[in-house]
Amino acid sequence: MESIHWIDLSIFLIYFVLLGFIGFRAGRKSSDGSVADFFIGSGKLPWYAIGFSMIAAGISSEHFLGAVGYSYNYGLAVANWEWLNGPSLVILMLVFIPFYLRRKIVTMPQFLELRFDKNTRQLFAIITIIIYIFINLAGVVYSGGIALKTIFGFQSVYPGIWMVVFTGGFFAIYGGMESVAWTNVFQSIILIGGGLLVFFLGLITVPGGWEGIMEAGENNHLILPADHPEIPWPALIVLMLSTNVWFFCTNQSINQSTLSAKNEWHAKMGILFVGFLGIIIPLADVFPGLIAKALNLNISDPSGNTDGAYINVVNFLVPVGLRGIVYAGLCGAIISTVEALVNACSTVFTLDIYKTWSGAKTDNQKLIKIGRWCGLIVIIISALWAPMVGTFDHIFEYFQQCWAFVASPMVVVFLLAVLWKNFSNRAASITLLMVFPMFAMPYFLQITNISTNAFIVAGYASVVILIISILLSLATQSSVSEQAESFVWKKSMISLPKSIRQKYVGYRSITLWTVILLLSYALLYAWLW
Repeated sequence: MESIHWIDLSIFLIYFVLLGFIGFRAGRKSSDGSVADFFIGSGKLPWYAIGFSMIAAGISSEHFLGAVGYSYNYGLAVANWEWLNGPSLVILMLVFIPFYLRRKIVTMPQFLELRFDKNTRQLFAIITIIIYIFINLAGVVYSGGIALKTIFGFQSVYPGIWMVVFTGGFFAIYGGMESVAWTNVFQSIILIGGGLLVFFLGLITVPGGWEGIMEAGENNHLILPADHPEIPWPALIVLMLSTNVWFFCTNQSINQSTLSAKNEWHAKMGILFVGFLGIIIPLADVFPGLIAKALNLNISDPSGNTDGAYINVVNFLVPVGLRGIVYAGLCGAIISTVEALVNACSTVFTLDIYKTWSGAKTDNQKLIKIGRWCGLIVIIISALWAPMVGTFDHIFEYFQQCWAFVASPMVVVFLLAVLWKNFSNRAASITLLMVFPMFAMPYFLQITNISTNAFIVAGYASVVILIISILLSLATQSSVSEQAESFVWKKSMISLPKSIRQKYVGYRSITLWTVILLLSYALLYAWLW
């Protein structure tokens, strides 16, 4: 591995100075304010900040390392992890956002308390923090360590891990949600721009351009056969209906920016913005793998692992002076996700566990202090657990398999909560408890070497969990919440509240942009099927 050039290192350092300035300025306003200001931003974010913040929270090193390596091996089908987000974004926008904003929800567990009871809220809060520590944060921190090891030529992954921990944790712990949101705007622009730079340089370099990239290898279709060992098309149904719905509709780290929206129009338009950005994101975090394949680059390490593909493609295509921008974009992806996850953990622990368990009225500054200590502890634990991610063949595989299993019970609970008024409190709590055995499933499949695709197994598990939940609810009707009917979704909720509806007509219409988004995705699949 060649050492980083001083020009690229200088650009890299300038990026961190700018990031620090933005984070400090934004965080200074909220760090001494109210609890709502610190944890969710308290109704201040415009649609573009929401969109960029959601993108930055959801895209990290597992994409730029894992997805690129995965696409090198399995082709264009990896783009489904971005292009199948359309349905889940529409569900979030039309079904859940009206509940979240009109009920002034601060956390996802709080929503479950209003729909069910306090025990369900606390159980989901505990599950959320465990998932964030041992799956999301651990995976991001580990892949970030690999990226920095490759960029700077470290002998070990650990220096990179602790660099990620220190930098990403600082802004979330110091400045809260507003610091996270505005640094994420900056970082989203850099990471998408850097990824697109790699794509366009590849387009110029690969003989035949677009056709040359698409013809490389055998897997140049979005939809692969049902017997494909890694990405069979039935697995994509599981991704679309389970993992993606959990990720966007029930996920605190993703939704905190929407909860901070100026109003419901800004929240919904921010979500649509995410959908449109999602169309181009695979050009940045999937196509570099196809480009590496087309150029016949040897991107695997001695063990055959391809997680270092992105850095190798960057070093091959991007000239000195521009690499620093791409490296900054990659590190921005890592840091922004760490910020969002740490802030989400702090929010959930402070408001859903500490405050509800203590029952006492606690002053703002004490709650903020508790949130900061929680963020520090969470990120340290995740760093210590991070090496476990290395036991999987691919970083991308680690994330997707873990998420596919744990998502099922949570998606069932949230969807039944808003679609079925007779879904009982007890059934909701028992269904959430099913998350814990689901944690072990990816490791169980590794140990037993079961030949069935892991995503297919997760799909079967989702169906079983849904059936069990319905039967449990029918058997425990006495525990149906009194306020359940007020949380059942109605068609009328699609419209914006009357107080703001008249302000957003014509080209600002949510309906117009929703139709355009769905048509865009439909045309994309018709073209690349």
